[in-house]
Amino acid sequence: MAAITGDVIPGSWIVLLKPHLSADGKIAHLGSIRDMTDDLKTSFSCKAHYEFDLDEFRGYSGKFDLQTKEGIEKMDGVLSIEPVRYFRRCQLVPQHNTPWGLERISQRRKVQQDEPYLYRYRDDAAGQNTIAYIIDTGINESHVEFEGRAIRGPKFVTSTPSASDGDVWGHGTHVAGIVGSRAYGVAKKVKIISIKVFSDITGGARTDDIIKALEWVVSDAGAREEKATVNMSLGGPISPALNAAVAATVRSGIVVCVAAGNDMGLAEAKSPASEPLAVTVAAMDKTDEISDFSNYGRPTPHVTGLACCLLSDSTLVDKTPYGVASQITIRADKNKLLGLDRITSNTILQVV
Repeated sequence: MAAITGDVIPGSWIVLLKPHLSADGKIAHLGSIRDMTDDLKTSFSCKAHYEFDLDEFRGYSGKFDLQTKEGIEKMDGVLSIEPVRYFRRCQLVPQHNTPWGLERISQRRKVQQDEPYLYRYRDDAAGQNTIAYIIDTGINESHVEFEGRAIRGPKFVTSTPSASDGDVWGHGTHVAGIVGSRAYGVAKKVKIISIKVFSDITGGARTDDIIKALEWVVSDAGAREEKATVNMSLGGPISPALNAAVAATVRSGIVVCVAAGNDMGLAEAKSPASEPLAVTVAAMDKTDEISDFSNYGRPTPHVTGLACCLLSDSTLVDKTPYGVASQITIRADKNKLLGLDRITSNTILQVV
């Protein structure tokens, strides 16, 4: 059965702890949870699933009923509790031969319908010594287009414990190809690491699985010398916990690029698109008009690819997430998009 975006997973919750709570405080809190669960004199029962520890972002997910939820909400150190929901992949439109998107981000004019598409870029080594983490449906790492630069990371797929290592839906492979494949990628030498969060069966991804994937990324990137980016071509309802996890990832020094979404509405009503520290990207078509399925604020993988190019550029001094985001805005082709509302930035990605 396919997951419907925003579906609440009954009895599954995310508990967000207050930012000031120390690591020892979290341990004490979880100890109290276990003690109350083991006390047979009460109906309190919480089965913890994931624990989260992302800098100031601390919390956990678990299964418990509404009565237990009320008890946890009253405990010291608890900031909020939200239901675990299903998130979905954001739409990708198949492109054949040389994708028109590559041409548009490498020139400051509309794509010409009667001309072959050309991608103009400065450096064959673009993206070298950088990593793009793709949180998605998995990746076909052995595809010839990745030239051995794609690595299989972990799976966080609670709803399907027997999830395959491969990419059943093809979405993650497509995304990774736009970011850094040999022929069709923006950053042609980036190392790509796949983190699978989407179920092979339902096609949905749980909020807590996505947060756990971000936690793993921060830990893995911290042990590497390369600069890192994260691509999240996914979305769902507002989730304060997911937004907080994205913010913590950015504060750790990682550029996070997220999709605005496909609902033709405000990106600020969606997560992770509404997180201000993320680079939120909407979609356009080849005539420079906002795509009819896009939220306002798809080419999230294009932006992730450019971020990798910038991080590998020896002339760029400020390689913090803020510095990279600023460069993306500075280089953009401005005031060319049609069909935008007044609150959305009118900028088109530019590589050169």
